[in-house]
Amino acid sequence: MKENKDNKRENQVPDLKFKAIFSDIDGTLLDSNHQVPPNTGRKIRRLETLQVPFVLVSARMPDAMTTIQAEIGISSPMVCYSGALVVGENGEHLYSCQVGLLEALEIKALLYKEYPFICCNTYGGSKWVVDDDKNAWVKREEEITSLKARVGTIEHEFKIEQGIHKFLLMGQKEEILKVEKRIKKEYPHLSVARSNEYYLEVMNGAVKKSKGVEFLCHHYGISMDEAIAFGDGHNDIDMLKAVKTSYAMGNAPREVRESAARVTLDNDHEGLLAALKECFGYFES
Repeated sequence: MKENKDNKRENQVPDLKFKAIFSDIDGTLLDSNHQVPPNTGRKIRRLETLQVPFVLVSARMPDAMTTIQAEIGISSPMVCYSGALVVGENGEHLYSCQVGLLEALEIKALLYKEYPFICCNTYGGSKWVVDDDKNAWVKREEEITSLKARVGTIEHEFKIEQGIHKFLLMGQKEEILKVEKRIKKEYPHLSVARSNEYYLEVMNGAVKKSKGVEFLCHHYGISMDEAIAFGDGHNDIDMLKAVKTSYAMGNAPREVRESAARVTLDNDHEGLLAALKECFGYFES
């Protein structure tokens, strides 16, 4: 009888304080070599066996995130394009917020005419469309994401969808600052933000990582206070502020660190793992 009780206890899912984990990818989950540290991956898998989903939240497209899920061995929903698209466990689109195709074409024409040295990448769903896949910026991004861009026009590639999820503009710092100022002036209703000094992202003005977190908390039937969020970039700030328990990485800029409830170690010293042990340390890794 005692053996049956022990088996039953082992199969029960404990009542945890935190019910879901939301994490940025680059600079947060991944180290400087763009790898998931093995010990961090094991901890994440362990938590998923306890029915605590580990949700990737990134500016990346879905295909650049599922490879990381596969590496870890998880299959939770994902918040893609900084919240413009939420993808379910089976790849279904649960939520989508786009820039209309006509407006996207206007922006593309402006870039072509006035900023010819800017590399324009257009994303929607699982499509990554560029003018020239031999461009050095594109090649670099392909190496980072292990994906291949397709050459085409957005008018043709997104005709059915009638919208895009994101422009990613790449260029030298001075050029990026110029185009950021111009697009913000011409399209104040859009979300225009640098993900780093060489990358500028343009999306629907309603897009926020926190919206994706809120959507999935509702999807799981939990409160925002039962979620943990991790991030290192300026586009993580709204997500870090939206939940009660948030961690900025030690490598994050000062403004990001000040936006989080707590600060953990940097991404090269498994800061995410250290925080997970702090929150769930009483369970075996």
